[in-house]
Amino acid sequence: MSEALDQVVERAISDKTYRQLLFKDLDKALEGYPVSDEERTLLENLDEENFDEFAGGLGSRTTKGIWPGTG
Repeated sequence: MSEALDQVVERAISDKTYRQLLFKDLDKALEGYPVSDEERTLLENLDEENFDEFAGGLGSRTTKGIWPGTG
């Protein structure tokens, strides 16, 4: 996962307005975030319910910015 995706997830966790935008207008929400096509597809397949599960599964990686194999 890229740093850009990490930033998107962190922002969606902490900013309710941005989170709503993420589910309503993904293109607009991702402006300025260079996520890969694979990451974009991942986000397209999330909704508010499974986003929490996805973000929770990231655990400390989201809050600390550490992904497996990079820390």
